[in-house]
Amino acid sequence: MQITGTHHVALFTRNFAGLREFYTETLGLAVVGGFPGGTIIFLDAGSTTIELIDRSAPGGDPAQPNALGWAHFAFEVPDVDAAYAELSAKGVAFHVLPKHAPDTNPSVRLAFFKDPDGNQLELFQPLGGRYPQPE
Repeated sequence: MQITGTHHVALFTRNFAGLREFYTETLGLAVVGGFPGGTIIFLDAGSTTIELIDRSAPGGDPAQPNALGWAHFAFEVPDVDAAYAELSAKGVAFHVLPKHAPDTNPSVRLAFFKDPDGNQLELFQPLGGRYPQPE
């Protein structure tokens, strides 16, 4: 499996507007992408990216309905399906199988698994530009 770099670290919040303002206005990070609906944005933090996820929005992660704080660490890979096959062969169990996201007009392919301590990890493959863009 080839990891091309860290794509992002994800942060859950119920104070999306406040955290967006803090990271953009106070820290000066630029919004470089997001998903349609405006409840997930990507912030440029230099050598990596912060994915800010609004937990007050409908939907969310049913596996972690009340989670706040750091959510997952994403590895960028050139081929999610190949990385999934390689890790599965090594005994890694995935709780989110490879899929396109979002469901309409997908801009990424992803899959999720956990490390031995239970930390959530993501395989992330951009399908167009490096960051998804809202409509």
